Amino acid sequence: MSRRQGLTIVELLVVLTLFSFAAAGGIRSYFLQADITLENAATLLAHDLRAAQNRSAYLGQISHFTFLEDGDGYVVMNESGETVRNPRTEHAFERRYSSDGVFIGVYVSEVAQPTRSIAYDARGRATVELSVTLAYGEARRTVQVEQGTGRVSIVGSSNEWVDPGY
Repeated sequence: MSRRQGLTIVELLVVLTLFSFAAAGGIRSYFLQADITLENAATLLAHDLRAAQNRSAYLGQISHFTFLEDGDGYVVMNESGETVRNPRTEHAFERRYSSDGVFIGVYVSEVAQPTRSIAYDARGRATVELSVTLAYGEARRTVQVEQGTGRVSIVGSSNEWVDPGY
């Protein structure tokens, strides 16, 4: 009588399915933590602000980084009011937190700028100072942009994230 060695395909599929469910639950739990989700959203906003600034300087065009009235995200437009392409992804340069599974629950709670926007001139300089507060539950992160240099910092970040500004 020979002994069987190893796993059958069905047994292997069952094990892989169980691991997949465990991983999916773990990832979801990880991103439901306010600090993790909000930290990632603020860092992405800081990177997107920098990408809009770089786009303006590289193309020699004005970019308007505008926060949506409903607090659901932001969009970057050219002088004609058309949404531009994100130079990092080549997709439309906009973010809607409600439709991005990782950031559901994040919203823009305050923009300390009456126009709810910041413009970068054709040389990539920030035309105004900007302060934007993102919220997730009770947690908050404030992203600030310095007028002129466009230097970006995140207040309340566990990493004290500061962009060097270029």
